[in-house]
Amino acid sequence: MELSVKDIMTENPIIFKVPGTLSEAVDALVRNNITGMPVADSNGIFAGVITRRDIFNNPNEIQAAMVMRKAKTVNPEDSIEFAAREMIRQRRRHITVTDDSNKVCGILTPQNFLGIISERFPNVGIKHLSLGITFPMWEKTPLSVAYYTMRYSGTFANPIIDMEGTFKGLITDRDLFDKIDIISNINRTNPGSDLDEDPWTWGGIRNMGSYFIERNQIKLPQETVESILIRDPVVAYSNEKIGSIAGKMSAGNFNHLPVLDGPGRLSGMLYDLDLMGVFDVKL
Repeated sequence: MELSVKDIMTENPIIFKVPGTLSEAVDALVRNNITGMPVADSNGIFAGVITRRDIFNNPNEIQAAMVMRKAKTVNPEDSIEFAAREMIRQRRRHITVTDDSNKVCGILTPQNFLGIISERFPNVGIKHLSLGITFPMWEKTPLSVAYYTMRYSGTFANPIIDMEGTFKGLITDRDLFDKIDIISNINRTNPGSDLDEDPWTWGGIRNMGSYFIERNQIKLPQETVESILIRDPVVAYSNEKIGSIAGKMSAGNFNHLPVLDGPGRLSGMLYDLDLMGVFDVKL
């Protein structure tokens, strides 16, 4: 039986309405325990998507509209293979489903596909997939450094190692997100007058005027990653089959799993988006 997007999508997703502030978007993500959401205008017309990753990359903005990204959507009647390939092409975990009038009617994430992957590809090995970026951190890394490491490396889950390189656990952007305080600052700027202008002329008076710039600032407690470390997380193994791994991710609602090739021996990171590659690989 050929499945379409409407058969697996999450209906009635949380939708963020613009105009709205970045702080309000953060509150909505945390309150609903979600990683991203569609954005719509006051008429319900799709405007974009905003995720934790977008906020991580643009923390200084005030308005959510300046942070959200435009993205291609899929239709409820599209095939799941088409939707999977679109997700792979965008390298984003959230695809919005819109109807013919461009109103939001659902959302897709890799979680919606995991049951199908487990059923269709039970005996395919990890070797057929490209693992995601692996960026380990030392267990004594300050949270502020961890934040910038995630932001600049483009990772959202990082294995933690000790001085000997032994795998100790995992931290995720969700763990950091829960620790973040967003503080709004208003700075007064006075550009002054040009040296060749009389301050009493209209041009001089205009240039002496002050203006105010509002910016957000992210603050994190002075702690190390040990304070948010997930110890003994669920892991995958380098010789494990995709069907089994998809089952683990689905059961635990995990977006990623560390891959080990032995006790304490880190091999890499496998993301649910990497599993989507089975729809685009000739096996």
